[in-house]
Amino acid sequence: MKINVGRIVEGKSFDIVGISYIGAPKSNTAMFISKKVEHLLAKLENVDKCLIFAEHQTKIPSFLAEKHAFHFSEKPQLAYARFAVQFAEERFTEEKALRYTLTAGGYYVSEDVNIPDDAYIEPGCVIGPDVQIGENAKILAGTIVRHSTIGNNFLANENAVIGANGFTMAEDEAGNKLRIPTLGRVIIGNNVEVGTHDNISCGSGGDTVIEDYVKIDALVHLGHDVFLQKNVEITAGGIIGGFDSLGEHSYVGINAVLRNRINVGEKAIIGMGSTVTKSVDAGIIVAGNPAKVFEKK
Repeated sequence: MKINVGRIVEGKSFDIVGISYIGAPKSNTAMFISKKVEHLLAKLENVDKCLIFAEHQTKIPSFLAEKHAFHFSEKPQLAYARFAVQFAEERFTEEKALRYTLTAGGYYVSEDVNIPDDAYIEPGCVIGPDVQIGENAKILAGTIVRHSTIGNNFLANENAVIGANGFTMAEDEAGNKLRIPTLGRVIIGNNVEVGTHDNISCGSGGDTVIEDYVKIDALVHLGHDVFLQKNVEITAGGIIGGFDSLGEHSYVGINAVLRNRINVGEKAIIGMGSTVTKSVDAGIIVAGNPAKVFEKK
């Protein structure tokens, strides 16, 4: 899937193949930036051929203007959202053409997916499109997987959704809500477990990443672009907001809620039922609503 940038910015001609965000841009992707964070333009120095929807008056260094394409508007997020809708519609057209096969095991698999011989997948599952599955995967009844790369020794319990649409919105000129399509993926490492009825969203400005040995209990929601480092443990009912990052061996207690863009340090503990509104340093225990430091380990 690709869109030539010449459809958006006159005088430029290169392909956009995905999306990213200005804090961590990737070559040949689209993103947006507001003037108040124009310092993040420096992130574009090490990538090439990006499409950036920028707010009027944003100061663009000449060398960046040469190798990237900039589209200026009063509402760059809205302009980006409309581009992303166009991109998503064209991707959906391609995916609609893919055929699904009902296997002898009673699950459906997209024609662009190869299932390893040692994978165990129960009836009622849907696999694909754009899915890669590692060795010795166990995917239990009713689970749906889309736009994901999954490592070895993976376990998904019943009715999990991996690769769901994220929840990101913009407003049009009349103040009406416009969904910004989720065009990233879910990247899962080795020896990861996902619980019953979990919802794991694809990345919106990049990918949702779950590293090795992460264990996720039932009824957990992971927002778009979440980053779970090795050995994170999230117990039942946890809600992890978009762009959150949880350090190695951190622990989230039952029914805890983390707002978006929270960083949790390694070996930190989030107490049961906590509402976390600020980042948590490594080795700290927080609890309560709003969560406060309970104890230093």
